[in-house]
Amino acid sequence: MEQLYNKNYFLFFILIILALEASLFFIGNNKLNTSFLNEENKIVQIQNMLASVPVQAKAYSVYDITLNRELYGKDQNEMLPFASLAKTMTVLIALADHEPGSILIISQNAINQDGDYGFFINEKWKIEDLAKFTLVGSVNDGAYALSENKSDFIERMNIKARKIGMENALFLNSTGLDIDGEKAGAYASALDANIMAIYALKAHPEIFSATVLPEINLKSESGSNHDIRNTDLVLHKIPNLYFSKTGFTSLAGGNLTIIFRNKEGHMIAITVLGSTLDGRFSDMEKLVNTL
Repeated sequence: MEQLYNKNYFLFFILIILALEASLFFIGNNKLNTSFLNEENKIVQIQNMLASVPVQAKAYSVYDITLNRELYGKDQNEMLPFASLAKTMTVLIALADHEPGSILIISQNAINQDGDYGFFINEKWKIEDLAKFTLVGSVNDGAYALSENKSDFIERMNIKARKIGMENALFLNSTGLDIDGEKAGAYASALDANIMAIYALKAHPEIFSATVLPEINLKSESGSNHDIRNTDLVLHKIPNLYFSKTGFTSLAGGNLTIIFRNKEGHMIAITVLGSTLDGRFSDMEKLVNTL
């Protein structure tokens, strides 16, 4: 009789434990659901605010890297002229092509590219320095030099784009410059631009972090000093900035991609495409201030 009593007591004790565990699971799950709903409600509020921001850009994409999701976009998958945003991919492929510390030589063909950046024929550059200089000043000579003498360079830019998830990208040259004023040198979507920037910053933070410098001074291996100012005119207006790349051509209009950390501590990537020369900056300010 005593054994039966002890057995029933033990079973009753087990049932109490199971009931407590079930209650704790329900409470914990309820808290998780509440937290998830609160987060989703916050995202909906942000999306509503972003939707009401007046911008000149034809398309834009706002991507939360911390949450690994796009917060909002306007025609974000539309294939548009990419302009100098293409130089980010140019640098990625060039870095993959060469060993660290490799020396590149500036050719006459490189110097013939649009813009004068103070290079001279046969000037020698360490690849890392040339990459930084090219990105900060959106230097066409540098982009050409990084891609020169590689017959399959453009092909590999397109292969890399597909590999990292850029579904609407097409690269026709390494500078992003318009070709004979009739077609763009590169095309991609605003979402593609964010994907590319996020990948680049993660793959080579030591190179792409230089894109937020107001200006850069570098000495080539030939001994010449070169200064250039950043083409992003609103660097100082965006706090906690990690990446910035501008683009502008007649066909593309004004383009801009940035990555920054917002007041909630989230890493955010934003791209505007098809704005104006100045509108890309005012568009970006408005979007950043919403977050």
